[in-house]
Amino acid sequence: MKRTIDPPTAIPGGGLTRRDLGLAVAGAAAAAVVSPVLAGAAAVATDAPAHGTIRLGTVGATRTAGLLDGLIARFQDQSPYQVVLTAGNAADLYAQAREGLLDIVTTHLGVADLPAFVQDKVGRWPQVVFATVTAYVAAPDDPAGILAASDAVDAFERIAQTRSPFVVNNLDNPRFVSETLWHAAGQPDRTGWYVDNGLSGAAAVQAASQRGGYTLWGLHAFLTRQQQNPVNMRAVLFGDSVLHQPVASVVVQPGHGRKVNLPGALALQQFLLTPEIQGVVRRFRHPQFDLPIFWPVAHYNAE
Repeated sequence: MKRTIDPPTAIPGGGLTRRDLGLAVAGAAAAAVVSPVLAGAAAVATDAPAHGTIRLGTVGATRTAGLLDGLIARFQDQSPYQVVLTAGNAADLYAQAREGLLDIVTTHLGVADLPAFVQDKVGRWPQVVFATVTAYVAAPDDPAGILAASDAVDAFERIAQTRSPFVVNNLDNPRFVSETLWHAAGQPDRTGWYVDNGLSGAAAVQAASQRGGYTLWGLHAFLTRQQQNPVNMRAVLFGDSVLHQPVASVVVQPGHGRKVNLPGALALQQFLLTPEIQGVVRRFRHPQFDLPIFWPVAHYNAE
């Protein structure tokens, strides 16, 4: 049975501002519905969805502050389709898509399951739709003064120059970004301040908090952690492309028992790639941040 999804809960102390997608976010809770998660998915029939229904699978980061929910609401206002939304991790979503339970999937471009999904001809060529952001996670007193930094590299240089503790987050994207920033900062001596003890995710944030320093993590993951188990740290954003993590949409190919609403999935994908919606993405704001938390990237796709 379908049930209505409430938009993701806002961080305490904030509400959506007038800039938050304008009319697109309004009514988002009534616009998106959720289908069964992977648990028990094998028991779900793989027949084609009802006419006019598009089954979209997405990771949680796309729904931060209601972005994707608002875009779905706008799409449904302008088209004959209704969108059924399944939220989960990338591995589960691609597994469901292989079983014919989804018509289109949106995940970060770099996830491990995506290449095989396309190479096995289960999914069409990915189209990047927008980018989420990686944030500096900083101690509240900001010992290196990165709040005054001009960009992400300047922030890293300040951390190195003040020898403020920087804890490497060993998740793939934050670790890669950390190494990139270190090289961009001129490969400063890491002794005594650059801490790589194998911690990942929330554990890295906790270690940075205990040291009164810094780490890197995806903004959505950090804000979700703060809702569930707050730590005395803050997210600091920069409009720097090195901190962007593209999200791709992949339309599922019909065949081999998969019955896919291909016209609907392609229509939704094309809608997300239009200049109008890319502009909406650029203007979107989270109530706690002045900078965008999503960046338009559809111009990177082939015409």
